[in-house]
This record gives sequence, C-alpha cells and structure tokens, in this order.
Amino acid sequence: MPFATTGDTLTYYEDESPAPPSARRETPAVLIHGHSADLRLWEPQVSALLDAGYRVVRYDVRGHGRSSVPPTGYSWEHYLADLRALLDHLRVGRTHLAGISMGGAIALQLALEAPERVASLTLLDSALPGFAYSPQFEDDVERLREAVRVEGPRAALERHWLTHPIFEGVRRHPKAFAALRRMVLDYPAADYLDEAEYPPPERPAIERLHEVQAPALVVVGERDLPDFRIIADILAENLPLARKLVVPDAGHLPSLERPEVVNAALLSFLAAVEGEAG
Repeated sequence: MPFATTGDTLTYYEDESPAPPSARRETPAVLIHGHSADLRLWEPQVSALLDAGYRVVRYDVRGHGRSSVPPTGYSWEHYLADLRALLDHLRVGRTHLAGISMGGAIALQLALEAPERVASLTLLDSALPGFAYSPQFEDDVERLREAVRVEGPRAALERHWLTHPIFEGVRRHPKAFAALRRMVLDYPAADYLDEAEYPPPERPAIERLHEVQAPALVVVGERDLPDFRIIADILAENLPLARKLVVPDAGHLPSLERPEVVNAALLSFLAAVEGEAG
C-alpha cells in the first residue's frame, strides 16, 4: 500500500495516471476529502479526470481512512503540513487542488502559504477557517463530540451524524448514501477525543482571501446548510479570481449527489485555467 511519512503521521494515498502516459497533462489534480469521510469521497470524479488526461492524487487526511491516527495534532497547521509533505514525497510541484468541505479549507491554507504550488482551486461546499458558524451547527457538533466520548465513535456517528441535516441531500440517493455511510463508520473520530488546545492563527484564512492568487471555482449545493451557502458567497466575493456554481437540487455533497454536473464544471474550469495559462 502507498504510504508517505508526513510529520508524525503515515498518510495513505492513491496516485493514478491516464493511459497511455503520453496523454498525461503537466499539472496533476490533487483531491482532498471532507471531515469524517476518506479519499473514496472523490470516486465519482476520478475516471472523468483520468479520461481528460490528469494525473489524480487522493489521500486520507490524518485520522481518517487508512492514514494513521495520532493521539493529537488536529489543527489546520497539521493538515497543511501533511499536505505539503505528501506533495514533496510525490515530487509534485504545482497542482490543480480541489477540496470538499474540510478539504476545501485545507486547500485554501496551501493556496495562502505556498501559492507557487497551486495552479487552481476548486472548493466544494467548503469550510472556512475563521468563519463563525451558527449556534445551531456549533451545538450539533458539540453534541456529536460528547456522544463520541460516551457511546464510542461508530454508534455516535450512526445515530447523530449520518442522520444530521448536513447529509439530507445525499440521503435522497441510496447508493451514494450507502457509500458515504461506509466511509463515516470507518472514521475513528480521534479528533473528537483530542484534548489539546490549538491557538488560533493571528490572521485566519477568512481575513486573507484577497491574497489568494489562483483561479478558483466555488461550488455549493443549492440545498446545503445556510452556513455553507454563506461561506460560498464569502469565497466567491473575496477570492480575486473566483467563479461560483450553485448545483441545483443538491445538498452538502454535490460531488456524490450530482456528479455529472460537478464533473462537467470541474473539467470546463480546468480547461479554461490551462488555456489562460498557455
């Protein structure tokens, strides 16, 4: 199995190239999944990207999937350091970087701290460091955290997370929801057990969006939670080179719910970026 040592973590990754190799484009696509899922979240996009000539790199964020589970170390700085170390391990320079939810925030961090490595950003229903989430959502997350500690991860995730309104959209697609459920129930939720205190950065990402140099595609489901629709508006209005797509009849995971729409938009965006770069 392919693993890379990234700081105090073993990071599992998958690295696929189009056939024949001569069809491969110069800049790979690097895909980052969302919280409580793993790299399988991007399964509906992989074939489309490979067919378009992109090398596709996916990985399991620390504490998720087949990556190792450190007892502590679940801050944006840790997630960013893992990503940079993985790209170094793979000898990847510039990337077309895409992230879903938490993965979008990790992608944003790289675009801010190492802009030379990001050719483009695709942010799907992204989180945003520094954003003040609604009291309802904050309370729901705290209840989930407490349930993980009392009931154990699998029972808590089944009862409190997979039933949460954040997944209302994908629950309407039984095969997609079954795939998501397998991922979530494999998630050990170690970050919910982490007692460490992580001081906030002096300037969180929400205050630095104007610094992002890469072209950005901001994607959000029409039926996502209000918090994430607001974040999408903030990103689209403040990233200097952003365009926005609202996916009709989709919730928090349009890449699973409406993959044909997301794939077409992603490939069109990447083609435009590469055309502009050329």
